[in-house]
Amino acid sequence: MDFNLEDLAQYEAYLRGHFLLTTGRHSDQFLLMARLTERPWALKPWAEQLARLLEPYRIHTVVGPAIGGIIPAYAVASHWADGRVLFAEKDEHGTMRFKRGFQLQPGEQVVVVEDVVTTGSSVDKVIALVEQQGAVVKAVGALVDRGHDKPHWNSRGYEAVLRLAKGSIPTWDPAECPLCRNQVPLTRPKA
Repeated sequence: MDFNLEDLAQYEAYLRGHFLLTTGRHSDQFLLMARLTERPWALKPWAEQLARLLEPYRIHTVVGPAIGGIIPAYAVASHWADGRVLFAEKDEHGTMRFKRGFQLQPGEQVVVVEDVVTTGSSVDKVIALVEQQGAVVKAVGALVDRGHDKPHWNSRGYEAVLRLAKGSIPTWDPAECPLCRNQVPLTRPKA
């Protein structure tokens, strides 16, 4: 089954308008994956497909960054009889940390699962945390990749982002935003 961004529109997870992104940039499109993940029955085919893509790695420890990666990581791991899920949370310095007693064993192999990969910074922080614990990242999976290649993951030995939907979503610096010039109201969908 192929998925695309328009498939998300029916759940109001793919929006069009004028949006302020967490990076401070503006865009005319926004992915609010919480609208998909709030419906387990709608998320299920997405998670099944991502689990199938990750199955050849025979790795059943999944780590997701909080908040967006928690539910997709859980949904993917639930398709494996011996699936295990951990999630990393940002600390006061913006670094990812395991809390709640989560730990990885030295040499343990993991996959990182995220809902949406934009710049990859959350995934990079999770990878650093996994490596800090002596574990090994074998692949990165995402429900959606906003269309930005992550060659630094390939050069470090991780499989390229395994994505179910891909779309090139433009972003602009606020000073160069055509929507601002046209006085289209700016919204914050996550607020």
